[in-house]
Amino acid sequence: MSELIITEVLPEGDDRIWVSLNDGLTRLVSLHPLLALPSHRTLRLRRLVRCPKVSSNGQFICWPGGAYLDVDSVRDAPHGVLPVDLYGVFASPERFRPLAAVLRRMEPNLHGYSDVRPLHTVCTLLALKQGAFESMLQDYRPAPSELLQARLSDLGLFLSAWFPAQAIPALLHRPWPYAIRRYPGSQLLDTAAGCIRHGRIDLVEAPLLLLATEGH
Repeated sequence: MSELIITEVLPEGDDRIWVSLNDGLTRLVSLHPLLALPSHRTLRLRRLVRCPKVSSNGQFICWPGGAYLDVDSVRDAPHGVLPVDLYGVFASPERFRPLAAVLRRMEPNLHGYSDVRPLHTVCTLLALKQGAFESMLQDYRPAPSELLQARLSDLGLFLSAWFPAQAIPALLHRPWPYAIRRYPGSQLLDTAAGCIRHGRIDLVEAPLLLLATEGH
């Protein structure tokens, strides 16, 4: 059996990461329990927690300031030596796409419903200017552009399944209560459109996932 190693790590929000291992699975874990450890208090700084790197031997995730997380603690979450909470386990091709599984279960079950739409279609669905996509990549780095496009595509398809297409632009630019409660006073995250543009698409998806759960 080959040695278990970390192949990719992508930041999510303020305290979560997507960790892909060479077992074909990606774990979405919360780092929040680590914040209580003196050795990991630097992870309370958003600019640091969003800069994870995989060690050269694939055994550790490392952050500036010395905080780290080992591969065994990721694999065994939430019962590893270092405490992290496990949010979900995904097939690695569907990493970074929390709405993908929901789209597959939606009724009517349309063929190819969760296929990634072309960028111009995605921008139309979400009322985005195509030029905005390139600038958005900076806020989602190091996520590859194709992963961000896939995630935006999922969001656009989800919204179009629940709301009339002509209503989506207005919905995205209205005050977004979920984000406002989490980050009161932030003018960057006070609308769904602002959350999407500034690297916090998770703040848009969270209440939509709740909507999907209650609706089925």
